[in-house]
Amino acid sequence: MRIAVLASGSSGNAIAVSSGGTSLLVDAGLSRRRTSEALATSGIDAGTLAGILVTHEHSDHVSGLGPVARHFELPIYTTAGTHAAVDGRAGRCPERVVVEPGNEFEIGDLAISPFAVSHDCAEPVGFSVTDGTTRVAIATDLGVVGKSVRRHIAMADCVVLEFNHDEQMLIDGTYPWPLKRRIMSNVGHLSNGTAAQELERLADGPMSVLILAHLSKENNTPGLAMESARGVLDTVGRADVEIYLAPQHDCLGTVEI
Repeated sequence: MRIAVLASGSSGNAIAVSSGGTSLLVDAGLSRRRTSEALATSGIDAGTLAGILVTHEHSDHVSGLGPVARHFELPIYTTAGTHAAVDGRAGRCPERVVVEPGNEFEIGDLAISPFAVSHDCAEPVGFSVTDGTTRVAIATDLGVVGKSVRRHIAMADCVVLEFNHDEQMLIDGTYPWPLKRRIMSNVGHLSNGTAAQELERLADGPMSVLILAHLSKENNTPGLAMESARGVLDTVGRADVEIYLAPQHDCLGTVEI
């Protein structure tokens, strides 16, 4: 399997997951032009795209949904709550498919399992994607790591996990207190420390690749996020795990799993 983070952060989110002759987009928070350019830069053949999986309706995940779906003629897969929330913004789309947490479905060479996450929106999910041999789990935009998230990331060879903010940077920063409280709440975003704690639980699992995603530009640094993740993995004897940082505005590039 291959994964390419096209962008990750408050300015836009999109990830491409591929295996065999099938590629899927997870979220469409970039313009059609930026999505096309990022796919080309990452070496993803747009002709292999078979659908868009949408995690939730916040604008940094769906701002390009309608144009991208229409341009590439792609069906949109998401929960009923998210479909309803983006209906007026996405406009006409080729096809809309309702998915449910816990119910696996197939698209081409890939099987997808949506799982519930805790975030302040209609009906958010993360996605676990497998080609039958290798598995990728994408869990970003979540305030806490619940049982369903924990179960899916524990089975994954590649985990894309939110390392949104450093708690002290957020507390000391310029955001108004209502926004700080929202970010630190159970329906907000994962801190470096909380995300790193979860890595201890993955020590005995198959994870070989970890991608740190959705880093805050204002309340985090790549160095702090990497230090949190690497420190825990080294401590639990998993220095073998490759760690990548997903940038806000650029492509991470394609990672082979």
